[in-house]
Amino acid sequence: MNIDIFLFLQGFLYAFFQNLWIGFLVLLIGLVIGVPFAIIVHYKYGFHYLITGLITVLRSLPVFIAMFIILGILTMTFSIDESNIFSIPVLALIGGLCFSSISGSFDETLDYLHFRDAGEIRLSLLIIPNTFRLFISLASTTAVGAAIGVKEVVYFALTTAELFPNNVDRLILVLFVSLFFVSFVLSSRWLLNLLVTKYRLIN
Repeated sequence: MNIDIFLFLQGFLYAFFQNLWIGFLVLLIGLVIGVPFAIIVHYKYGFHYLITGLITVLRSLPVFIAMFIILGILTMTFSIDESNIFSIPVLALIGGLCFSSISGSFDETLDYLHFRDAGEIRLSLLIIPNTFRLFISLASTTAVGAAIGVKEVVYFALTTAELFPNNVDRLILVLFVSLFFVSFVLSSRWLLNLLVTKYRLIN
């Protein structure tokens, strides 16, 4: 394998940054929509049945399918320069991930409201680490964007692998990316578990 490690790591980390900012943006969108939806359903305001049905649909449709549906609609409707940070593939990925983000934010907020009303303040505050868990899930799921050309870390790894002359080198690169994602998810969850444990000990 003949590769400039410094340039590879620089490109790899830059690509991973795309996963992070897309995941963070999708989380914000989910909170902006999911939290008000949860409040409406919790207090049974008007149209709460409609919102419950909508959340059920969002929760049921896989991100991959939602992403391709949105991609098809955007491709037929808009023309955006692919060099734009919000290119059509990126917008399709964001739209698909919003299905999970909105429903996840809705569920977490609803749990928070139920625990708060029941006087379980400590349990209600678990919404904080749960929101971080949602972000970790969204950031790692952004990898599906590689299927439609979103230039995130998996896409970077696949395009880099095409430069390698044999399958062994390509396999090593794929294993590296897989190990990186596993390490990211497990270390993040470990830190969150420490936070939750410390919170319970204090209280």
